Amino acid sequence: MFTIKKKIIFSNLGVVIAASALIAVPVIKMQTSSIEESVTSNANAQVSQATAKINSFLLKPMTIVNDMAVFVASHEIEKEETQDAFDAAIKGDSSFYSLYFADTVPMNRGGIMYSNDKWEPGDDYDKSTREWYQKGIKSSSPAVTEPYIDADTQQPVTTVARAVQKNGSVYGVVALDILLGDLTELISGTKLSKSGESFILDANGNYLTNSDSSKILASNFYKDYSGMSEFKNQISTGSAFVNLYAAGGKYFLAQKISDATGWTFVSVGPSNELTEQLRGSITLILILLAIVLAVSVFAAIGVSLPIIRPIRTVDSAVNEIASGNADLTRRIKISTKDEIGSMVGGFNKFVEKLQNIVSQIKSSRDELGYAESDLQDSVQEVSTSIDQIITNINSVGDQMSSQANAVSQTSAAVAEIAENINSLEKMIENQSRGVSQASSAVEEMIGNISSVNGSVARMATTFDQLSQNAETGVEQQKKVEEQILSVSEQSKALQDANKAIEDVASQTNLLAMNAAIEAAHAGEAGKGFAVVADEIRKLSETSAVQSKKISAELTKISATISAVVESSKLSSHSFKEVNEQIMNTDQLVRQIRAAMEEQQVGSQQIVDSLKVMNDGTSEVRVAGHEMAEGNRLILDEIHNLQDSTGVIKTSVTEMSSGAEEIRKTGSRLAEIASQMENSVLAIGKEIDLFKS
Repeated sequence: MFTIKKKIIFSNLGVVIAASALIAVPVIKMQTSSIEESVTSNANAQVSQATAKINSFLLKPMTIVNDMAVFVASHEIEKEETQDAFDAAIKGDSSFYSLYFADTVPMNRGGIMYSNDKWEPGDDYDKSTREWYQKGIKSSSPAVTEPYIDADTQQPVTTVARAVQKNGSVYGVVALDILLGDLTELISGTKLSKSGESFILDANGNYLTNSDSSKILASNFYKDYSGMSEFKNQISTGSAFVNLYAAGGKYFLAQKISDATGWTFVSVGPSNELTEQLRGSITLILILLAIVLAVSVFAAIGVSLPIIRPIRTVDSAVNEIASGNADLTRRIKISTKDEIGSMVGGFNKFVEKLQNIVSQIKSSRDELGYAESDLQDSVQEVSTSIDQIITNINSVGDQMSSQANAVSQTSAAVAEIAENINSLEKMIENQSRGVSQASSAVEEMIGNISSVNGSVARMATTFDQLSQNAETGVEQQKKVEEQILSVSEQSKALQDANKAIEDVASQTNLLAMNAAIEAAHAGEAGKGFAVVADEIRKLSETSAVQSKKISAELTKISATISAVVESSKLSSHSFKEVNEQIMNTDQLVRQIRAAMEEQQVGSQQIVDSLKVMNDGTSEVRVAGHEMAEGNRLILDEIHNLQDSTGVIKTSVTEMSSGAEEIRKTGSRLAEIASQMENSVLAIGKEIDLFKS
């Protein structure tokens, strides 16, 4: 059986657990979503940064190949001049291995092949079998070959090549070999987590970069990480593919660098390193929940004890009274002024009333005992006298019999009336107590209604303040939306300005290239100008790269501003809904207040009616007492009549038949006295169990 204490504790625990779940679950979901969004955003930024670095790495060789193609197409090339121009184009950059040009004529038929390192192939060298030649001869823009391991440097190498158009036909191919060893260092810091790794893969998924150099172009990423192969077809150019919970408990981040190379940037690492913050938050929430549960248990125990102690005391006292062996002088101490205190006070009043009743019964028992003793003596005396006067009673037996019967009937009727009057008095007492208790309960209810009215009034005032605050929040939200839209317009202006910078950089690059060509035309006199043109070209390339980075960042800022605008609209809508709900609740509170006021008026009417009833009951009680007094007078007169009859009986000494009746009456009185004695003993035995 669940005790009140257990019910209070378990109900308190249930409320705390439910409230904690309602708070913890949305918080964990929101934090999980926030962390995933943050990681995804960071992943996109990392990929954009990595692809920008790699494209920047490839942009310079492509520009050199384009410039040298223009140079070859615009000159009647000579061997030494071409070799010097090639050497000047890649000088100072350790990533460029060899820059060369080959025409379309086979080497064994007088074909040419000039390079910056002055390497001259033999007549058996077949250019047409080389991948750089096959890709370059078909493309008017730089094409990138499949990477391979160079036999001399043992480093991965790829070649950028393009066709040279001269006089409307393909004249040859300009190609530049690039060492890819610097790519590993280029992306070494680009990763999402402490233990993560990032790689550049070729079109087949082989490693172009790896901290283990033995795996470069010798091992395949999708074989080492077999669980990632299912995502291979989802990787595209221009947008990052992110899966925070890929196979093997790892995250997977990838984006194709460009369609021209087919290269892919990938990053992998343990997923749990991305969710460390979430796990810490969940642990903290569980610890706080355990603390709150412990506090709620102690609080429930502290609240239940002051309630249970008086209830247990009252329960013990009630059971003691119910057992029939109780101390009616005992009272329970009232220590609170709440409902428990009211209950204890009512119980004390009940015990006090019961004590008075028991005391009265005991007093009546004692009086009956005295009367029974007197009756016994009287019966004995009457029996003795009867024997002496039996001969005198016979003469007047008939008259005394009639008079005795009339007196007996009158006595029985008066006794019945007395019994009815006593019952009426008890009923009046019960009615009076009921009316008093009802009056007290209704007055207490009126007090509670007044308290509720005060609380409802305070709630109405609070809802008015909430409504005003909600309206203020809506106005402030509108101002925030206007400011966000202004920032959005300014970001668009920044994008336009950045576009203009990008166009200027492109034009500067073209001017630098033309200046280099003109410097080449000028020969020795133009070398100084060629250096200036080269520096201008480098400056324009740097400006172009930075412009692209700025454009990418502005694009992100614009996207973020758009998201903030949407969130601001949702927030404004939520403010409006909150304001509407507050207004609806305010109407309900006002309706409750009106209903409680009507209830208070009705309760006051009930109190007035109970007062009238109580007054009527008092009048009836007075009338009952008067009737009881009159009945006692009648009984006295009947006793006087019986005494007179006794006198007559003593004077009629010669009435034998009357004496016989008197003898029978004496026998009956003896039996009644015996029965009265037994009844008095039984009542006394029960009453003595109560200490009054």
